[in-house]
Parts: sequence; C-alpha cells; structure tokens
Amino acid sequence: MTFGDAQKSGELALKGAGIDGGRLDVLLLLEHVTSRDRTSILAHLEDELTAEQKQQFSKFIIKRAKRIPLVHLTNTREFYGIDLYINNNVLTPRVETEKMVELAIKHVPQDGKLIDIGTGSGAIAIAIKTHRPDLEVWATEVTDEAMAVARKNIENTKLEIKLVKSDLFGEIVVKFDAVATNLPYLQDDADLMPEVQKEPAVALFGGGDGLDTYRRFLKDLQEHLSPGGYLFTECDPWQQEDLKAEAANIGLQPIEEDYFILAFKRQALGRA
Repeated sequence: MTFGDAQKSGELALKGAGIDGGRLDVLLLLEHVTSRDRTSILAHLEDELTAEQKQQFSKFIIKRAKRIPLVHLTNTREFYGIDLYINNNVLTPRVETEKMVELAIKHVPQDGKLIDIGTGSGAIAIAIKTHRPDLEVWATEVTDEAMAVARKNIENTKLEIKLVKSDLFGEIVVKFDAVATNLPYLQDDADLMPEVQKEPAVALFGGGDGLDTYRRFLKDLQEHLSPGGYLFTECDPWQQEDLKAEAANIGLQPIEEDYFILAFKRQALGRA
C-alpha cells in the first residue's frame, strides 16, 4: 500500500461513515504511523507503508469510522503550542480555552499563586506555568485516571506544578491570587456529537442548566480566592449572564469576556 493508496482508501472509509474533514484525519493518522510530516507524505505519495504501518493505519481507520475521536487514537493534542498526552479519561483541550490561558498570563500579578481546579490533562496549568514561570501553580483533579494523565504531562514538560487529588476545593486549605477552571457546563440532556460522547461524562455534564458544579465551586471559592484576586473560567455563551449573576453574589466583577471565556476580579477588602 502506497501513501496515495492509503489516503484514498482512508478518505473513502471516513466519508462512508459520515465524517466531515476526513482528508485531514487521514493525513494526521498517516503522520502518526509513519513519523513523517504531512508535506513529506504528500510529496511522496508513491512511497509504501511497511507491513506494520499498513496494519496500524487500517486499525486506526476502522476505529475512526466508528467515531472514536482522532485524539484518542494518536494520544496527542497541541494546546497553546504545547504537545500533550490525551486519552479517553480526560476532556480534550479545545482551542477556545486558550483564551483563558491568555487572560491569566496577562492579569495574574507577578510571583502570584494560581490554582487550576479540575485540571484534566493539565493543559491550562501547564500552559500558564510555561509562559509565567514566576507563578506558583497548583492543579487539582478528582479521578485517579485523570490524575495519571495530568501527572504524565507535568512530568513530560518538567514543570514545577503541585498536583492535588481533590473534589473542587475539598482538600485545599490555602488561598490563591488567581483561580482558573474549565468545569463541566453542558446540560444533562445535551445532544452531543458521537466523538464528544466518548469523552468522560464527569468532565462534560453540569446538571439541568449546566451550572450545578459551578454553584458548588463558587460557594467554596470565597474561602480560597484572596481579595483582589482573579477568576478565569469557561461556559457556553448563553450561560454567561447567569454565571456572572452567581459570581456577583461573592463579590466577583467581570473584567473581560470572550465568546466562551470570562475573567473576573474579586473586590478588594474595604471596597463597597
């Protein structure tokens, strides 16, 4: 099987499975199994896969046609310019979440202390620490499986991040200058794409209106966010007004917002 044969057969199989963007998926899988970049593959379509590469590629195409997410096949995802290990025990980092990292890098005071609640793969904590090495960065996760993924990524990047197993702030006893979090915010009856259904439910669903976990989080946040501190978070655009109202109850005022991302600052002591 040549690279060209593999490309054609793979695209045909994915098209038959109703997958949009099948050409890109096929090329990414070819990159993965051959350890060659896309430019090299397209420039040498006459080159042949080894028997082992052919077998692996065929298995991947079969699984992808069954709507297994591409990232669960390659176990890699780039986030904010950093390559991360990803599996089906953690939420796949989305490009929109990079805005949260951007705002944290911009606003958190020099030498401050930040915690990423529900870190999953560790993507947010790792990206922030990479670009703000002055910060003391903590991260929490509630499941052993997700903890293992976050730990692997932290070790791979050789960053100093304190990882704690905790349900939200349950095991945390200190205060922070900033908190970042991408908690589950989908409604329990949300209609999801087949690929998203393969991601862990604990990282996706947040009750009837999607904000149940955020309400628990905000209740405990008061004890762990210093006056004048920052919160960076994510939700669906239609949830933003409700989340801002909940946040206002504990003295958090929005300072910046994007389509999915909100940044808040807590009122300093002595302010009205």
